[in-house]
Amino acid sequence: MPTKKVMLGQFFTSKVIWLKPQVLEFIEKSGCNIAYDPFAGAGDLLKACGEIGFTNFIGLDIDETLSWQVNDSLLNIPHIHNAIIVTNPPYLSNYSASRKKLYPKVQRYFEQTDYDDLYLLALDKMLNAQKYVVAIVPETFINSNYKNKNRLASCTVLEENPFHDTDTPVCVLCFDNEQKAFDEIIVYKNGHFTSTLQDLEDARIQPKGNISMTFNVLSGWLGLRAVDTTNPIEMIRFDYKENFNYDWSKGIKVSSRLLTLIEINIPADQRDEFIRLCNDELKAIRDQSADLVLSPFKGNMKNGVRRRRLDFRTARAIIEIAYSRLIGGTIHGQSRLF
Repeated sequence: MPTKKVMLGQFFTSKVIWLKPQVLEFIEKSGCNIAYDPFAGAGDLLKACGEIGFTNFIGLDIDETLSWQVNDSLLNIPHIHNAIIVTNPPYLSNYSASRKKLYPKVQRYFEQTDYDDLYLLALDKMLNAQKYVVAIVPETFINSNYKNKNRLASCTVLEENPFHDTDTPVCVLCFDNEQKAFDEIIVYKNGHFTSTLQDLEDARIQPKGNISMTFNVLSGWLGLRAVDTTNPIEMIRFDYKENFNYDWSKGIKVSSRLLTLIEINIPADQRDEFIRLCNDELKAIRDQSADLVLSPFKGNMKNGVRRRRLDFRTARAIIEIAYSRLIGGTIHGQSRLF
């Protein structure tokens, strides 16, 4: 039987590390005098708002055992005059709901949206209710198809975990509900400016599919560690299969996304250079985007930096670019210079 926390997508925020200077400035500039949390939970975010000067608070929650007015905010959020929403909405993907056998209790939510996670639906409800919204959501938002990204003022990626009961990588979204170009939307990592949202879009690469290669095959000579380990020395990289501390005789699962082998036709005397080109392109992407176009992976490295995962689609694009450089040409203008 799923727990109530799983059913409601509840994760309570216990640390105020989310309240970075740029987030605090956004809240202050809103001019609102009411802190409003439609997914109030344990009330930690409203308590934090009290510490920065708010004296008026409104909390709602679907959980009848909590001390708030009962409201299903995934269906409707009442408008409150002169209020700013500061919240941590529920996280629950359609896939997880199905795997955890949470249907039909959550089915009504997914039936009203094309999004694959309830926090994205919650964002829509909040933006319909209030002009100003501050929301702590999964960092995967950055790579999501959310339709109202252009209403953002800023996005702050947190590498320190503000939760006591989950290690989901998160970011803080500040919405002012004014439509703008992506190059006007600021992205921070912790308390520091990183880029604009457009910079991240520009750092993305897509495979063209014009180089033959096969992933997850034991016959492959090219190895890929697709996830950073906790050791900063053992990060995502391309290399010879022999250079990974892994017994390949155990086989490779078709679904493997951590370590894999890739079959691609590169002459043996050019493979050293090919590997170098792959890793150079990988580094360029990581440097240009401050890692943010790579998917976050739970937990940090020992140096406190968020672990990342390289999806196979981007890996294919990297390999195509390296191949084009190896042969001295450019594939459909995809060669990159940094």
